[in-house]
Amino acid sequence: MNKKMHSFFLILGIAYVLIGALGISSLNFFMDHVEYIVCAVLFLNGINHLIYLTSRRKDPYFHWGVILLEGIIELISVGIILLSPFSSPLFFTTYLGGLLCLKGLILTLGRDNKLTAWENTHTKVRVLVVVKGLLHFLFGSLIILLPIIGSNAYYNILGWYILFLGIHFVTYEYTTKEN
Repeated sequence: MNKKMHSFFLILGIAYVLIGALGISSLNFFMDHVEYIVCAVLFLNGINHLIYLTSRRKDPYFHWGVILLEGIIELISVGIILLSPFSSPLFFTTYLGGLLCLKGLILTLGRDNKLTAWENTHTKVRVLVVVKGLLHFLFGSLIILLPIIGSNAYYNILGWYILFLGIHFVTYEYTTKEN
């Protein structure tokens, strides 16, 4: 992976850590602007997937179809969240939680087929991908269940999710830099 991609992961990770820390420490700000914060994160993730896709296009074992689909879904989700006439809090949380659960399942379970095989993937990267998938699924489930139960912890959970996503990107950047 080239040096620009490593810098992109590091910058993205630091930005997510700052956004997540802001969400945890300043809950009122996060509550007032949650749609825009989530859209910014989804937009950056979508762009990340498209840039990552182009940087690895020559690798015959790279799972480009899954990465392309994930990037497109995230970019479309930005429009759905911002322009949706159904933008009730329940729709928003259910949609976002469902999206995260789907991403988590794809990352943890979707790697044992011909399109997304693990050949030539370093063990550290495999572990980080599975951990990222489990985090997506865990936080997606919490985002869906907490508002249904009646808890206001949704914003706190979202802040922690973004913080852990940032930590993942920084960790991924340093793990893959060694290879």
